[in-house]
Amino acid sequence: MTATANVPDPPTQPSRSARLVHLVRKLIDYGKELAASIRQRAFTDPGSVISCFGTADVAQILARISRGLHRANALEARLLHNAGRLDAAPRGASSPGRPRAPRQAAAPSADEADARITHLPTPEQIAAKVRRQPIGAGIADICRDLGIMPSHPLWRELQAVIISEGGSLANLVKNILDQAFPIEATTPPRSLTPPTRFLGPVRTGPS
Repeated sequence: MTATANVPDPPTQPSRSARLVHLVRKLIDYGKELAASIRQRAFTDPGSVISCFGTADVAQILARISRGLHRANALEARLLHNAGRLDAAPRGASSPGRPRAPRQAAAPSADEADARITHLPTPEQIAAKVRRQPIGAGIADICRDLGIMPSHPLWRELQAVIISEGGSLANLVKNILDQAFPIEATTPPRSLTPPTRFLGPVRTGPS
């Protein structure tokens, strides 16, 4: 036996579809764990929960987590169905075989998103949107629904995929900052010296 025969084959890099599916499955696992623990977290650390979701209302948060899990499940199904095309496409192509999706409008603010919780789309509607949008945009939407912050262990991997797969990392970060540090509308402070009309010289004593 020659020395060459003893050299192990170099490890193969996972395919594009495999890496994406693996990441989405990690998001699904995190979302399930989050749904199981959010009531306790809201009780023991409400400040952290509010930073992540913009509210401590557990019902609203669970609705968002449920929507995020529906998105993730639909995205996983899309990735598995299109694995061959994804792996054959040039690196960085977000929608192989389809026209590039138009630039999306800025994502809704945290307040607008919470206001829509009572009108959640059906799983079928969620899946239809996931099939239409760039993969990176779908990942960003899942991050919003699961309250994922830059401190999350998956953040570096998530931001790289969002950028390379046609999503907007800038919009996601803006949403996170707006939610964690809301700017309350306040009226301008009144002047300490209210303006008065000139009424002539002020008299300081008898004329």
